[in-house]
Amino acid sequence: MAMTNIKQCIALLALSITIAAALIVPELGGIAFANYSNTVTATLNVPAICTVALSTTLVNFGSVPITGNAPTANAVGDTNDGNIASNILLDGTNWISGGSNFFVSNTIWDFTTHAGGVKGNTLGLATGNLVDTQNVIGIGQLVNLFFGTQVPSQQAAGTYTQTITIENLC
Repeated sequence: MAMTNIKQCIALLALSITIAAALIVPELGGIAFANYSNTVTATLNVPAICTVALSTTLVNFGSVPITGNAPTANAVGDTNDGNIASNILLDGTNWISGGSNFFVSNTIWDFTTHAGGVKGNTLGLATGNLVDTQNVIGIGQLVNLFFGTQVPSQQAAGTYTQTITIENLC
């Protein structure tokens, strides 16, 4: 007898749970189950990112005589590791050695190598006026940049340095 009461109690409990989730609609002739659900809209913004991942290649022209010119034998690789295509921008500083210098415009850049000579585009001065190369670099794409220089006449002897800025702009 005690076991029957337990089964009836469980059955009543189950019936209570089912009825609590149901709606009695007499006009429809019975029980209709209500659907209590909502939706939530989630948003996420993934920003456009352009990056510059440069190869560790140093631009080294070696020893160049006065009025001589030298192309680089190696390229500087620019890889866009971002998630959107971008334009490559360039500029540089004047060449400096102690108290001596010569102009940035003596540096030439191009996307192809010019063995035996210096050909290409003149590098601009780095005063916030990066030059748009009109070259689009795609997502994950590698673009090689080659540089060349020409030493002006009557330039003082020395080891000259220059800073070249390469920027990928979305």
